[in-house]
Amino acid sequence: MPSKLALIRVDVRVDGFYGYLYTSRLVKTILIRAYKPLEEHFKPTKGPVPKLVHITPLYRSRGDSVECVYSYAECRSRRGLVKCTGPPTLVELSGDYYFYIGLYESVARGVDIISALLNYAECFEFIKQNVCVEVRGLDFTNPTTLGREIASRVLSARGVKVVFSSPVMLRDPLKTTRRQKTVLPTPLAVFATPIYVRLHATGSYRRGVFRRELLRIHRLFNETYSVLKSVRVKWIYYSEKSIPALVGYVNYRVDENYLNYLQSHGVNVEEWLGEIFAYASTLGIGAGRAAGFGHVEFKSLQVSTSK
Repeated sequence: MPSKLALIRVDVRVDGFYGYLYTSRLVKTILIRAYKPLEEHFKPTKGPVPKLVHITPLYRSRGDSVECVYSYAECRSRRGLVKCTGPPTLVELSGDYYFYIGLYESVARGVDIISALLNYAECFEFIKQNVCVEVRGLDFTNPTTLGREIASRVLSARGVKVVFSSPVMLRDPLKTTRRQKTVLPTPLAVFATPIYVRLHATGSYRRGVFRRELLRIHRLFNETYSVLKSVRVKWIYYSEKSIPALVGYVNYRVDENYLNYLQSHGVNVEEWLGEIFAYASTLGIGAGRAAGFGHVEFKSLQVSTSK
């Protein structure tokens, strides 16, 4: 069956901006200018139906490392109050970058996005500056295939490393009366959104089914002792205010007893996890996914890794 998800990497040359910016705002502008029908899907919505489009900020390669480009503030908590010291960091865009857009077929077909971005190049006014953008490359990933490969590696290694490639704003899925954010990167908080999005997108959402899926994830993955050492809160400058988000990575170990239990009860764990990894890789995790938050990558843990 053809995948209903699409994940596209877009390589761009950008020049002409200097100031405070969470660069996914520019990414969204580029996409809307290239393919106008996307504009409707970026508008704010209310209610339980999740957005089925996800974008990232700009990334810049620096040797063997990759930098996610955005403004942030240095803030400290003291006596229950958070105070930011000094102005946010400035962003200068001049060079080669890339970003990702992930979507479900009800939003747009991947081929339509690629066609719209092919040979895209223009200069336009953006936050009172003349910004020039040129698309220099496009790469399409089949998320279904990617998800299956990740699941196979993770189950073989008995562990997963979840890298927060863009800042992440997690929500507590068990607090249903209001949208409560959390800074504790538990498996429940990390995987709740892709589980919820998958059930809604496929028309199979039921509260009982959602809670059963959450319980499975909660039992299958265990946090390692280093989980609070490898992530930190960073204050992201977005729309003229600083908001807290998580950056870094978390390691989870597979609970082998529960894995065996699921398999003995007829659950194809590799297929089930593969779907969750596919939705998380394509449509992100947590809140603000259509605004450039919540992009993640998954890596299998080495057997010898203990933290």
